[in-house]
Amino acid sequence: MYRAGHRKYSLAVNNNRIPASFSYTEKGIRREGKPTIVFVHGIASYKEGWMSIVKNISADHHCITLDLPGHGQTIGLNEDVYTIDKFVEKLRMFFDEMELTEPMCIIGASMGSAIVCMFAVKYPGYVSMICLLAPIADKESETELIHQLRAGVYHGLLPETPHQLRQIINDLTVKRPYVPRPMLNGLLHIKLRLLEEHKKILASIFEHDYPKLEQEYEKLRNLTCPVLVLWGRQDKVYSCTGVDLFRKLIRNLEYVIFEDCGHDMDVDQPEQTAGEILRFYDKHWNTPKNQTVQNDRDNSIYRMYPNYNAGHPTSLSVNEINGIIVSSDF
Repeated sequence: MYRAGHRKYSLAVNNNRIPASFSYTEKGIRREGKPTIVFVHGIASYKEGWMSIVKNISADHHCITLDLPGHGQTIGLNEDVYTIDKFVEKLRMFFDEMELTEPMCIIGASMGSAIVCMFAVKYPGYVSMICLLAPIADKESETELIHQLRAGVYHGLLPETPHQLRQIINDLTVKRPYVPRPMLNGLLHIKLRLLEEHKKILASIFEHDYPKLEQEYEKLRNLTCPVLVLWGRQDKVYSCTGVDLFRKLIRNLEYVIFEDCGHDMDVDQPEQTAGEILRFYDKHWNTPKNQTVQNDRDNSIYRMYPNYNAGHPTSLSVNEINGIIVSSDF
């Protein structure tokens, strides 16, 4: 799992006298003046879900992936009621304990993108730039899967049987990688460990955050940092038309729509995703914090990338399959 050059660590934190720790991985060496790249997953995913992307980022960059509260191997930080703001505060706790004092490049996927957005609004001093991968968008870009989740039907994201897990893989990717049944059963067992916690997180987010999320997103108009949005044309969680919401709100925006790509671009487009992140990073990390880069096309830069390997049956390694399963998120 850690062939991407990552080392796994546990960071003990004080959570109101409750024994708690963040589980995270680290790659590369922190360098003064060069932003650390932090990866924030979505609901029902884990830090390992980023490995297929991070392995395409050289060790010249300092990269961190972490398990959010209620996920993976992070312990003692669960909540009775989860909200995006509580995740934001826990993210700040992690950064402070890690002494990440220089502005960072923070990357979020799916719900992790909403966390990253709200973190950047609330704590701009921590942020150099942000990247949003298949973010939660507006009601106009909802798919049938979101309608089911809002109705409390969770098996489209939180599997309880091997059949449901295989269906999720097929729905969230274009490649639809083959997963042998014994491995599917083993990975389902991992998913089931936190099933009830993930159900609670989904229910909390839809009850407390989702009704007011578009209103909260209005705060993105105040962002001064550069923002990159990446989306798959075949995303079955939120339609890529959701990018229009972010184009209206963020003046320093670039976006890329990947053709032949579903929600899990770490499966369908890992190399291209890493390449876009690095292009964006290299373009902006030496730019003064409050300097807006002049863009074209209605204050945004837009490109499309075809997937050279899309649409063909794929057989992947054990490590790649593990990353796929844990990255199937919201």
